[in-house]
Amino acid sequence: MQNSILMLFLVLAALSALVFTFVFISSKKAGMSVQGLSNPLRKRFWFLLILFVVLGIFASVTIPRSPYFLFADENPSRVVHVAAMQFAFIMSEKAIDPKSPVGEASIELPANELVEFRVTSLDVNHGFAIYDQSNRLIAQTQAMPGYVNRLRWKFKEPGKYTILCLEFCGMAHQVMRSSFTVK
Repeated sequence: MQNSILMLFLVLAALSALVFTFVFISSKKAGMSVQGLSNPLRKRFWFLLILFVVLGIFASVTIPRSPYFLFADENPSRVVHVAAMQFAFIMSEKAIDPKSPVGEASIELPANELVEFRVTSLDVNHGFAIYDQSNRLIAQTQAMPGYVNRLRWKFKEPGKYTILCLEFCGMAHQVMRSSFTVK
């Protein structure tokens, strides 16, 4: 899946480069013996029309496959509330009170079931990134004060997953981490 999307990006990039090169070469100023382009506005119209059609097709194919729409029609089996603050993540299966944030010592989530993370921040912007056992980023969202982002994911493999902050949030940013277990 990822390889096919990468190939689509590369093909579209090559086509875009060819089209822009053609437009650049064909729109050079005419020399003394050349009269210039015949009807340049029509050529630009067709160029822009084709460009917008290609971009529209590309967007209609890729946007529905983004992580935000993957599990939109399903109800999550578990909801985990996450409050980020300098320099920790507080996680709980109950809503977290911002005035006295308290989380659970460990979170265990089921494999092959939809989990929804409701992520917010209690101070500054943070990143909420979930890494698998091989340190591969599998999902991420922003943690922002005054806003709750919902991140839905199905964990297929059991094991320990690590959460890291992807947004520089201060001097101890590098120690901002947490984890949970999937069984």
